[in-house]
Amino acid sequence: MNELASLGLILLLALLAGHLVRFIRVPEVTGYILAGVALGPSVLGWVSYENLAALEILSEVALGLILFSIGSVFEFNRFATIGRQVVFITLAESSLAALLVTSCMFALGQPWQVACLLGAVAMATAPASTLMVIRECNSSGPLSTNLLGIIAVNNVFCLTTFILVSSVIDFSSSLAIGRPLFDTFYRSVFPLVWQLLGSVALGYLVGLLLAGWAKKVTEHGEVQILLAGCVLLCVGTALLLDLSTLIASLAVGATMVNLSASSHRLFESLTRTDPPFYAIFFVVAGADLDIHLIESMGMLGFAYLTARASGKFLGAMWSAWHLNLERTVQKYLGFGLMAQAGLAVGIALVVDRRFPLYAEVVTTVILASVVIYEMFGPISTKFALIRSGEAHQKNHLTATG
Repeated sequence: MNELASLGLILLLALLAGHLVRFIRVPEVTGYILAGVALGPSVLGWVSYENLAALEILSEVALGLILFSIGSVFEFNRFATIGRQVVFITLAESSLAALLVTSCMFALGQPWQVACLLGAVAMATAPASTLMVIRECNSSGPLSTNLLGIIAVNNVFCLTTFILVSSVIDFSSSLAIGRPLFDTFYRSVFPLVWQLLGSVALGYLVGLLLAGWAKKVTEHGEVQILLAGCVLLCVGTALLLDLSTLIASLAVGATMVNLSASSHRLFESLTRTDPPFYAIFFVVAGADLDIHLIESMGMLGFAYLTARASGKFLGAMWSAWHLNLERTVQKYLGFGLMAQAGLAVGIALVVDRRFPLYAEVVTTVILASVVIYEMFGPISTKFALIRSGEAHQKNHLTATG
């Protein structure tokens, strides 16, 4: 099947899956993912690996749009109010998840490199599926506000930790083979500085362009062209320069919301036109999942799943209690942090390329866990929003509008 036919099939089956899952009260994003699994190479094979590779660019664009939307959380007046607690909670739940996973891997006899890499990945929470469920439920309240802030900060922490761990592994390997100290230090530290500061700088520059131009654009169609152009420019340049598309897109949204009086109009305009991109993103993500990996997880995979979930849940509950937040936040926040996908898969691919000695164990555990977390994580998030009383379900399919 060619790419255009695959794209049409993906959109139509996403629409069908979104309708079907409402009967069993499952989030639409889970329906999209399950539709993708059914279409993908591991089940029916109607969408091939070649099709998925060709559609990868659309997934990157969709992820850029999602992180751009989440960037609005960093509006100065808003983040000044909740920023301290969001950072504290994110540090607590991410650190505890990383610590428990790393400890379990050590206990099971894995090398420190494997244990630390898996611990770093365990920190990540999927922003895309979490945001999708919040929009689908039309959710608002302290739990939803904290969730949005956490998924905005969480992946920055995860990426920073992964780059630090990678730098330590590179540093250790370089010293072992007798490479000069300065060269070793440069090779280890430069990726950290480049990935973080470079991504933020790129996002800030594109955000400046967007904020400046937004004043002169009023017609809805022109607004869409401006948004699409800036997000595409940001994502494309980040890929070209080997920067983080997640952090760069997040920085565009954060810059935009703080520098432009038109920002809320642009964000509202985006929510009316992005559902097809979201559908493509989640169906392609589902098609990319290899469900047969679940069989190969073994004790390591089970330990990773259990330790990460425990760390996220207990860390969120303790930190919310420590900050004396609302009872519903203390009780249900951990349920909203289970989903894991995009960044974890991206890290698995980097590990496969950069650390081939440890890649087999790390990538198998990560990719198999993502299959489970990405299907059940959105369900857990929806459960939290409904039980907290913050969900106000919409009655139509595209809950992103």
